[in-house]
Amino acid sequence: MTKFQIPAVFFTAFIAAFAVLCSPTSTAQAQVSLTVTVLDANGKPLPQAIVSVADATNENSIVTDAVMDQVDKLFSPFVLNVSQGSSVSFPNSDNIRHQVYSFSPTKPFELPLYSNQQAPELRFDEPGIVVLGCNIHDHMKAYIYVSPHGYSVQTNAAGQAELPNGVSQFHVWYPGLTDTITDELVVEEVNAETNLTVNLPVLPQAQNPPPPSALQQRFNRRKNNN
Repeated sequence: MTKFQIPAVFFTAFIAAFAVLCSPTSTAQAQVSLTVTVLDANGKPLPQAIVSVADATNENSIVTDAVMDQVDKLFSPFVLNVSQGSSVSFPNSDNIRHQVYSFSPTKPFELPLYSNQQAPELRFDEPGIVVLGCNIHDHMKAYIYVSPHGYSVQTNAAGQAELPNGVSQFHVWYPGLTDTITDELVVEEVNAETNLTVNLPVLPQAQNPPPPSALQQRFNRRKNNN
């Protein structure tokens, strides 16, 4: 999908190490994967980035029935990776009501106020980035990445993701990469055998709840004293 691609490649990639399995057979080499490590602007591991390969497929790489929960007045997870055509349920694990919405062209919607007894479900048929918000709690913000690629995985706590061996190009997405939310970093002419590091010009993003109000603080003190 051209709307997902940045015309110019503007990444700094370092080939960290290259090693071949002891067995020279083609079967052994087919089992080798490429470990991509994504770092932020400070050189630290960046979790929850999306790393994709357009011309690869993996039925287990993206879930088709996903969950975007609401826990402690926060969306969970912050970034959800799903395939095109997936259904996403929106349970409310809080004991208060939320009103989830999105104005994103990929999937504009609004879920009326609902409690933890309900879990509305929506289907995401178009690829793109869906930015979520809550009409009741302004600090709540999350992203659903509806992948246009055949293979998409998220980086773990160490900023790492596994890709099939032999890929010649892959894409990396993270919120705030550019001013256009759907833009991706395209890493071309990949020649690393087992390890490659990519630096993104971003800092980690997160939902930042406001400090409790004076009324909430008094309530919390009373609750803790009981």
